[in-house]
Amino acid sequence: MAKWSINHKSILALLSIIILIFGGFSLVQMERQENPAVVSPICTIKTIYPGASSQDVEKQIIKPIEDEVGTLSEIKHIESYAMDSVGIIKVTLKDMSDADINTSWDKVREKVDLVKTELPAAAEEPKVETDFTSSYGLIIGISSEQYHYKDMIDNGNMLADAIKKIDTVKAVDIDGAVEEQIVVELNMTKLMTYKISPKTIQQVIQARNINIPGGNLKVDENKVPVQITGEYGSIDELKNTIVDVSRESGTPVYLKDIAQVNIVEESDVATTYINGEKGILVGVQYMDGVNVIREEQRVQEVVQSFIDTQLYAGMHMNEVYNEVDFVQESISLFSNNLLSAIFLILIVVLITMGVRSAIVVALPIPLITCIVLGYMYISGIPLHQVSIASLIISLSLMVANGIVVNDNIQLYLQEGKTREQACTDGVEDVKIPILTSTLTTIASFLPLAMMQGSAGKFVNSLPILVAVALIGSLVTSISIVPALGYSLTKSESEVNIQWMAKTKERLHLDHVMNRFQKRYGQVLKRSLTHPKKVLLLFGGIFILSLVSIKTLSIQLFPPVEREQYVLNITTSNSVTISNTENICQEIAQVLDQESSVNDFSYKVGDGYMKYYITFFPNDLASNKAQFLIDGTRSEAKNVEKRIQEAVPGVLTNIKYLEISLPSNYPIEVRISGPDINQLRHIAEDMEPYFRSVEGLKNIENNFGYNGYKLNIQVNEEKANMVGISNYEIASTVRMAVNGLEISELKQKDIKKDPLPIILKMEEENKGEVERLQTIFISSQLTNENIPLTEIATIDTDTSFGKIIRRDGERTITVGAFVNEGYNTNSCMQQLQAKLETYSLPDGYFMVYGGENETSEEAFSSMKVPTVIACILIYLILVFQFGDLREPFLIMGTIPLSFIGIIWGLKIMKYPIGFMALLGGISLMGVVVNNGIVLLDYIKVKVQQEDNRLDAITQACKTRLRPIMIGMITTVISLLPLMISGGALWAPMATSIIFGMLLSSVLTLIVIPCGYLLLVKE
Repeated sequence: MAKWSINHKSILALLSIIILIFGGFSLVQMERQENPAVVSPICTIKTIYPGASSQDVEKQIIKPIEDEVGTLSEIKHIESYAMDSVGIIKVTLKDMSDADINTSWDKVREKVDLVKTELPAAAEEPKVETDFTSSYGLIIGISSEQYHYKDMIDNGNMLADAIKKIDTVKAVDIDGAVEEQIVVELNMTKLMTYKISPKTIQQVIQARNINIPGGNLKVDENKVPVQITGEYGSIDELKNTIVDVSRESGTPVYLKDIAQVNIVEESDVATTYINGEKGILVGVQYMDGVNVIREEQRVQEVVQSFIDTQLYAGMHMNEVYNEVDFVQESISLFSNNLLSAIFLILIVVLITMGVRSAIVVALPIPLITCIVLGYMYISGIPLHQVSIASLIISLSLMVANGIVVNDNIQLYLQEGKTREQACTDGVEDVKIPILTSTLTTIASFLPLAMMQGSAGKFVNSLPILVAVALIGSLVTSISIVPALGYSLTKSESEVNIQWMAKTKERLHLDHVMNRFQKRYGQVLKRSLTHPKKVLLLFGGIFILSLVSIKTLSIQLFPPVEREQYVLNITTSNSVTISNTENICQEIAQVLDQESSVNDFSYKVGDGYMKYYITFFPNDLASNKAQFLIDGTRSEAKNVEKRIQEAVPGVLTNIKYLEISLPSNYPIEVRISGPDINQLRHIAEDMEPYFRSVEGLKNIENNFGYNGYKLNIQVNEEKANMVGISNYEIASTVRMAVNGLEISELKQKDIKKDPLPIILKMEEENKGEVERLQTIFISSQLTNENIPLTEIATIDTDTSFGKIIRRDGERTITVGAFVNEGYNTNSCMQQLQAKLETYSLPDGYFMVYGGENETSEEAFSSMKVPTVIACILIYLILVFQFGDLREPFLIMGTIPLSFIGIIWGLKIMKYPIGFMALLGGISLMGVVVNNGIVLLDYIKVKVQQEDNRLDAITQACKTRLRPIMIGMITTVISLLPLMISGGALWAPMATSIIFGMLLSSVLTLIVIPCGYLLLVKE
């Protein structure tokens, strides 16, 4: 290969130019994201059952669906939430591929279809929601205090229609819209006077508001459609509906005589506010696979045109969230780190190896980068921080093979061989070692490629792209490097000797290197005289380092670093949405005064729009609100404190975006058992244990507080005697309490939804019990109006606001959040120790959850792949050296890197997490590479020399330079990432840098000592 490359340099140059052009094209065209898209293994099944209590929802909705769906073997967990009028089931799948996940969702839908016939007739059809990966790339807020929601919705619809015309826009949705409805408020006193029942009103309106095709009439060989219509055209027509005729005078009774008919906005529904003003949100989703940065510019042009020409005066439009801002920031950060790393590597190589060597080693870097970019474009891997990080990780590996080949070429040139001989023989000698080192490095990344769960899918592209970069490095090192070495040999004497010699002289580099080699030789000779003691010493340091791991905290993934955060608000469980709105307006006043807050918006009674892959909105509840705040994240805790001081009694919790699927609480204990009251009692017993652990805050259970309900006990005998059925009673009560949708009024504008017609009792400022006491039901048997209180009794009873089940068992979760500065893992261990003395009743069991549970699942999935990777590395080394013992020498240096990793994390105060582990895996391949290069040359020298000690010492001193240069380039390339990579990438860079510094030095001592003991003469 080397000889062919030297003789066909023009062909090689042409291929290189083609690769560079294709790489540049790929970079321009490929999709851009902030993070990799991960298909969520979670789906929800939501069923509305109007007017039903949480117990009824559990029994009649949740249980049948659970029993049917739970038979699927692909399911890992089922969590269910039974609340008043709604049931939500969350299904979590086992670890599987994205394709298998989608197949599993089809099975879930089939199971839900089977159970639909078993559900109550009054319940709406269950809705299966599986798309949790799609998020809104752009969210625009439209707000105003002087306009009604109708006007803002009109503007939102016009804007949505304009944006939808862009072909790369997947969907445009409007959230927070409070719709209008026609409310017919019946005056029960007048109904009794006229002896008209609410049921009669409902039947008359439904019979009047019809549009039925009458078939086709044949006229002169033509078909003429006949339409029978009586649809309402306006609210006035509805008001003038004749509902009865007076039996005494024959005077018609109109609907307006017995009811108030008005168009009103929906009440007690979730509402949205932008910077304190009521408003709506317009969310834009982009098509998969597009360059969001380019497409967002097209959307912005449409938005600006709409603001200039169509937005109502006095109405405000704000950009609440823009994914592109964070995508650009993320890609820019890593691109700058990549360029800085390349520049620093070039400086190091230039200073240590000379101009010619710098060119030889550096020129393949853009070529390999373009190979990786081309592969990304072809395979559909977007440009995001993980894919760019893979290039940064690969950077030192890219030049490592080139440095070894170039250094070997230089040795042959110094021995007086011709340029062609030096280039071909230099490659020939090291091609097997660099092939082996490439394969072992790829094998070291195997655990990442085999890792399961959302964390594994998050970094799935990294081992693939590193492998592509390593293969590219291998190919260029045996082709481009010798061809460049042959072409630039003369340039060394003409360019390097004058400029470089002076530079080295000024920096005393030759002097420093000579002194370092001499000092290393002395240390090595001393070590070789006591090899057992040296190995025992390093073994003791390794054990000491392992013991110190307990002092490090554990964090699977840190929060996403962006100047944005979510503030969750929980108020008393019994309040209405309007009360929660008032509290949120007080909070909004605090935020208005905060200099660290730029913009904010919030949703009352419901969760925010899904603007990030792993973001899960708040539960649907009247006592909850969710703020999205654009502001300085470091000031978030101070903002929260000021809110708590200004609005006492409100439970607040700051949430940051997470890369992996978030847990509900960092610390949680789940208790399962049959009786709800007993579960509540156990939860209350456990709360003091939580409070006794320093660092825990906001301790709560997820069942919330008990409310109350009104039980209507029908006297069946009395009801039957007057001819009134339970259905008539139930429908009348529901109409009186919540209102009953009986029909709809179509609007003239075809784009607008029909207005629902709601029949309800006039409130007259009465409480629920008083209103029920004024209800009457008209008997079809006696034509008399029978008061509800004559055929039923009304009692007040306790009501469970929420019932939660997990895997078919009623389960209450006691959760807590952790104060800043406290270790979550340590807090959980303290809590577990305290709860060991707590005894649960028979039939109840307890499980610990939270962040630790997620971390353990992610880390445990890497155990088997890591063992497989070690076995694979060993087999590769066996084939390399043809010996079963010598590979253990090289693999024995891997633990040496852990010493540096552990102490590096301690010094820099980073937790043990997935990214730190990623750094350790990345380092494993580099350490093995150094071992291969060193051991291979030791064996060569031992065969050539008579004195083994001298041969080992000479071999180590010869390989000192490429190993040290490789170490320096690795460290230098990752310094920018360690400094500016943030909480996500800095731990990884720290692991590699500290591990590399220590392992490179120790490898130069341990391998020769181990070889001396293991391989006898």
